[in-house]
Amino acid sequence: MSRKPTLADVARLANVSVATASKALNNTDRISASTQRDVIEAAKQLGYSKSNKPHHATRRSGLIGLITSDYNGRFALPLLTGAENTLGASNHAALLMSSHGRPALEKSHIDRLAAHGVDGLIVVGDTTNSRPPLDPRTTMGLPVIYAYDPSRDPRDCSIICDNIGAGAQAIEYLLSIGRRYIAIIAGPEDFQAAKDRVLGAQRTFILYDFQPVAVLFDAWSEEWGERAARLLVERYPHLDAIYCLSDEIARGAARGLLSIGKRIPRDVAIIGHDNWFVFASNAHPTLTTFDNNITLLGKTAAQFILDALAGRPHHGVTTIECPMIVRESTEAKRRTALESTGRVYERQIS
Repeated sequence: MSRKPTLADVARLANVSVATASKALNNTDRISASTQRDVIEAAKQLGYSKSNKPHHATRRSGLIGLITSDYNGRFALPLLTGAENTLGASNHAALLMSSHGRPALEKSHIDRLAAHGVDGLIVVGDTTNSRPPLDPRTTMGLPVIYAYDPSRDPRDCSIICDNIGAGAQAIEYLLSIGRRYIAIIAGPEDFQAAKDRVLGAQRTFILYDFQPVAVLFDAWSEEWGERAARLLVERYPHLDAIYCLSDEIARGAARGLLSIGKRIPRDVAIIGHDNWFVFASNAHPTLTTFDNNITLLGKTAAQFILDALAGRPHHGVTTIECPMIVRESTEAKRRTALESTGRVYERQIS
């Protein structure tokens, strides 16, 4: 095209009216995200002057979209609480939608949120496994923060729990209270959380010239914890501690040990992970465990979104400390939970 492209040219290429093209480029009305995307792509293709201006920069709505694959709210709700605390202080609010782990539904939700003119997106996972980044054609220039499940693209901004640090701290603590014959009961081997917690534990074992009596992988379930605990005692009668990689496993392990006459923590100490109230605080004895610090993760994600909107985007992976909560399963007389330090460890990738 030898002449300068016009709005009519953009509308013709996108197969919409001139009025719709104008609204889509100026974000002055609730145009569907798919139509808006078609218009923006047409403008870019033709070299129309507004094409270099992201749609969200024309007007700020004060809304941040939060999309979660969490089925039961276990991760999404505390993360939302943390995000809203930070966003509210900056006159922003969050819109929460669940994708139920389905990519097509996730894309549909982003389309809806974009149509409402959100200023940015926080994408929340529930597995800790890395995930594919969102298609730029879907996000249309919106800043995106990946929380709990990191993006596979190191240039993206991801915030995760420090599972390696938790594993290392668990073994260091058990050694510090005199335990020497320690086993690990893990969930599925294909979960990054399981691999990272075992990796951290192994690092501490090596540091102190010890090794675990066994590392067992299977399921995130009480049934597996109970079965594994009985198996461990049968094979290793001198066992004196078990590091369980979830509270479900830990409560099952406690039940298994008690059923064969083992006293907790006198005979065998138990540590879990997640600080999920229904398992950790309602168990007998109550479970020493690690808190994933999801509220702080949400606060950090919200702050990083606000930073991006202010022209200071973050890149790489940021890790959030998982504080240990000491209860009766490792110290019989312990009643008071340790407070989270709220510390953030950053591992930036350029």
